[in-house]
Amino acid sequence: MPRRSGLTIMEVVVVVVIIGILTAGSWFILGRMGKHIRVMDSATTFKQDVSLARQMALEKDRVVLIVCYPDSSPQVWWIGELDSMGNFVPTRRNPLHRLVRFGVGDDVPAGARGPDGGAIPDDGVTFVNNTIIFRPRMGVQNSGVVYFTDGSETRAVLISATGTAVVMKRVGAGWQ
Repeated sequence: MPRRSGLTIMEVVVVVVIIGILTAGSWFILGRMGKHIRVMDSATTFKQDVSLARQMALEKDRVVLIVCYPDSSPQVWWIGELDSMGNFVPTRRNPLHRLVRFGVGDDVPAGARGPDGGAIPDDGVTFVNNTIIFRPRMGVQNSGVVYFTDGSETRAVLISATGTAVVMKRVGAGWQ
């Protein structure tokens, strides 16, 4: 009797089912990871822009601002300088991802304190008028925190008086 080579329909079905199970599992894992990455990416990009604004203030010997717009749609922040008349001249715009906003999510309980020990504002920005002011050779006018969330996960960018920034996450009862 001659031997047949190839796959039976049952073997093909089993392989297709296994591939389907692996694909569904990876979508679940990668979907959760993508959500985490969006919030972390927003906070990290903001931290880098803090460093950029600090560097611009030092190099140009001018006042540089980061202005956050938590009430706009989409929510954005701008980096810019003050012109000779004291007007804000924006130079760089960064919109938040459509699923990320300024503020805190469900992982931060009501009444919790921020990483600086202060109260957490509803709009997610502790700076006066949502503006961070970088002065040449002086750093930031006031230290503060900017919060980013997707509703379930929160990241805080703590900005010191020297103009350095650290990204922090709520862990238990504190920030790390």
